[in-house]
Amino acid sequence: MTIEIDGSWGEGGGQTARTAVGLACALGKKIAVIDIRRGRKQQGLKAQHLAGIRLAAEMCDAESSGLEVGSTSIELTPRSNVGGRFEIDVGTAGSVSLVLQTCMIPAILAKGPVTLLIRGGTDVPWAPPIDYLRMIMLPLLQRMGAEVDVAVIQRGFYPSGGGEIRVDVAPSGRLNGADLSSRGKLVELRGSLACRNLPEHVMERVKNYAIKELAGTMTPKMTEDFGRGPSTGVSLVLAACFENTVMGSSCLGVKGLPAEKVGEKAARDLKEDISSEGALDEYAADQVIPFAFLAEGTTRFRTVELSSHAKTNLWVAQQLVKRKVTVQEERRSTMVTIE
Repeated sequence: MTIEIDGSWGEGGGQTARTAVGLACALGKKIAVIDIRRGRKQQGLKAQHLAGIRLAAEMCDAESSGLEVGSTSIELTPRSNVGGRFEIDVGTAGSVSLVLQTCMIPAILAKGPVTLLIRGGTDVPWAPPIDYLRMIMLPLLQRMGAEVDVAVIQRGFYPSGGGEIRVDVAPSGRLNGADLSSRGKLVELRGSLACRNLPEHVMERVKNYAIKELAGTMTPKMTEDFGRGPSTGVSLVLAACFENTVMGSSCLGVKGLPAEKVGEKAARDLKEDISSEGALDEYAADQVIPFAFLAEGTTRFRTVELSSHAKTNLWVAQQLVKRKVTVQEERRSTMVTIE
């Protein structure tokens, strides 16, 4: 039986197809996704959407059709998910994080180890920086039983790209539900600052203004990645590590944005999350949903506000996995239960 997914539902972006394909490959279910990005100015799959879908299809030895740039409908029939080594080049600055979001879903439930080599942009607009996945998402998935390691081989900034990551996933057999409804005490703040082909004082200004903005909270333990590379840019990811969870923020340097503002914005966003009643930031709440649907047992998480992306992910996941979902709007947060 083919499960048909309306790619224009809700937020209506490429994430609908990416989440559907990731879950279908993990579960071995045949799917058809129609009307992909129908409401967008440029309809159909873009290169970075397509890269993740193609790689997931290859990982699961899937029969497929419609996998091309601009396609508004695809079909996919997974045949096996035994693990192995796979690689793909998204091209220029296409986001490696978006590719990994799709492929990590089946990779975690593969029968054997999975190694992924993905080339493209590691720090680009409109996508989570690779350090956000490393610092926030991986600890959350580890709580659910996943064993994933992400190594940055080369940084790739927008628009030139040229980045590369290596991802190693150990077979976990299953995922377990997690209780992310309360966060506990704040343990420490962490930061990852990456800079390529810019004077060192640019990186120092980003760091100093982030620390200044966080004064009165806690001084972050900062990791600095400075050097030369195929592309030019600066990126800061911050993480607030609590007893029970991790919340994060990020800011990417772009033309016209002073280095001071990069540090200030990332720090200000993190301060807002710390002062909230949420246990997951907006982006983690979105990204954890497919894994919660695959987990055995109940997953609960509290976030400040459920984004349109997260609501779309909930809907897509429900088309492939029958789970009871409760969304409870509270005064200063939203509780989501997937059981």
